[in-house]
Amino acid sequence: MTLFRATTWHRASSPRPAHGTLRVAGCLLVELLVVIATIVTLATTGLSLAAGASEPKGGSPPAARVATHAELVTTTDDPVRSVPCEDGGLFVDFGQATFGWLRLEFPEPQPAAELSVHLGEKLAGPTTVDVSPGASIAYQLVKVAVKPEAKTAEAVPSWAPKYPHWVPNPAGEKEVIPFRYAEIHGLPATAPLPKVVRMSRHVPFEETASSFDCSDQSLVEVWNLCKHSIKATSFLGLYVDGNRERVPYEADAYINQLCHYGVDAHYDTGRLTYEHLLEYPTWPTEWRQHLPLMALADWLYSGDGAALHRNYDAIRACLMLDRRRPDGLFLGQAKGVPRDIVDWPVGERDGYDMAHDVKTVTTAFHARSLEAMAAIARATGREAEAAEFESMRKVTARTMHDKLFDERRGRYVDGLDPTSDQPSTHASLHANMLPLAFGLVPKVDVSRVADFVAGRGMACSVYGSQYLLDALFDSERDREALSLLTATGDRGWLHMTRNVGSTITLEAWDVAYKPNLDWNHAWGAVPANVIPRKLMGIEPLEPGFGRVRVRPRIGNLEWATIRHPSPQGPIDLSVKAAHGNWEASLDLPDGVVAEVHVPVKDADHLRFLRGGTVEDLRLLRKEAGCCVVEIRGVKGTVSAKYERVARSSRISAKESLTRSGH
Repeated sequence: MTLFRATTWHRASSPRPAHGTLRVAGCLLVELLVVIATIVTLATTGLSLAAGASEPKGGSPPAARVATHAELVTTTDDPVRSVPCEDGGLFVDFGQATFGWLRLEFPEPQPAAELSVHLGEKLAGPTTVDVSPGASIAYQLVKVAVKPEAKTAEAVPSWAPKYPHWVPNPAGEKEVIPFRYAEIHGLPATAPLPKVVRMSRHVPFEETASSFDCSDQSLVEVWNLCKHSIKATSFLGLYVDGNRERVPYEADAYINQLCHYGVDAHYDTGRLTYEHLLEYPTWPTEWRQHLPLMALADWLYSGDGAALHRNYDAIRACLMLDRRRPDGLFLGQAKGVPRDIVDWPVGERDGYDMAHDVKTVTTAFHARSLEAMAAIARATGREAEAAEFESMRKVTARTMHDKLFDERRGRYVDGLDPTSDQPSTHASLHANMLPLAFGLVPKVDVSRVADFVAGRGMACSVYGSQYLLDALFDSERDREALSLLTATGDRGWLHMTRNVGSTITLEAWDVAYKPNLDWNHAWGAVPANVIPRKLMGIEPLEPGFGRVRVRPRIGNLEWATIRHPSPQGPIDLSVKAAHGNWEASLDLPDGVVAEVHVPVKDADHLRFLRGGTVEDLRLLRKEAGCCVVEIRGVKGTVSAKYERVARSSRISAKESLTRSGH
């Protein structure tokens, strides 16, 4: 953990998890090696992705970006609690952590004084900031010289990059750190206490652009935690890895991007971040495979395709087609740059067999990036390339099933030996949730793979939870997904806020799983996109939300309601499901058409009301046990009688916690 005291860096001791000192030392050593590898990557790739990603012939580096970071604003926060200290000082609690600095406003001119201001994310006591919080939890002591006759003073923290690839503070902006609490000492004993204001920096954020409520308030608590996390961590105008490591990483940024789209109609930060990463790629294989996904999401959500045109060749380079085998599987590597990661930290890989360079995880990402690249090619008028990418994806999916699927056990194994094609005997959560999330599993095998995935539980990191939850919702295991979203153990979001005490999502589930974690990591905010995208089922089908899918899968919730941002305006959706009745009320902006999935097989059971008048519905198709109908215009309600089939994992709770023998 990095401990700030004035302008001096200190190393604080980290609390040791129950797993022992060897695990702590091992994790920190791996982190150090990763940093070294990243610096080497930047030194060898320069400003172009081509050297690291093996750009196919005809490629070119990305075009110049319009800006280096999104617009930033500074807002003011008043304390929710202020307590005088015994020495005449003051303790304040702002209720939530943000990135910022402190401003003191005195009711009358002050004599000269030197104040000691403690800023931190964690408490050591009811009114005491923890000055040795451990891990990478933020704390800094700021010395403030109050000038004679001054009526204001500012406690501005200091920060300096440890490594050259870290993103600096934007020019002209005051430095910030994350903090919720402040202690102020050295105030004149006879003077009235100052008004304390926190100056918080972030991208422009419209709080009313999104909202969520439902019959389970613990899920609302998770939503509020994650929504705030997205706003609070936007302090650099790029999606960076929190305060511990101020640098963008592709997988982190993709999750951050989807979450941002779920809580505000703000698209610049995502676009600028992926363009930054095209110039400054990081070391993991799968992270680079996320870049076509980021580019496609930017276009679909914002409707702005200019970045696709100017960056097409650089995005295409992220396919790393020179690593594609003739049979369509992807040949990764354990050494060098890029190299395979599977999940992070290493203890979150569910025992993944890392011995083989052909891995199910990297191959699944290869197929998904091909699918995204096909859509990008078509959007930019490259029909022949789009068809080629689609054909390649089909070959990859077929070969994955032929060579990596264990028919007897009904699950994918972790990989195979590239020389002998001998498959691994180990089947991890990751090797199955990714093919399931990416639509690569043949329909006949979806149920068995989904049963295995559901039975493994949260055997992955906060990053991996993105694809686990996507897989569960898309395979109609919404009840199992909902139980993970609201879990109260140490591998869930409620643990972060109720037990740990953070108001921004963590870098990992707990310090026991990552000894140097920080308390301000947006890749931990997965529910901010899973709730709107999967539970409420709102996703753009055409760029800029010209056409949207609405496929609610609310598990055992009795009701849920959401306001979803879009470039066209807010989309309001309310869903009720109780006592055999299903009802969805939808209010769409002008020009937006929705394909609504109603969970009944017979269209005769549907009824549509608008303003008290019954209207006809256009049935588009029947899909996965649902009638898909078209709705457009202002508020209307579609209702149906249906039979909710209760689903439960066929794997016992005891087996779901077992990490071996699967």
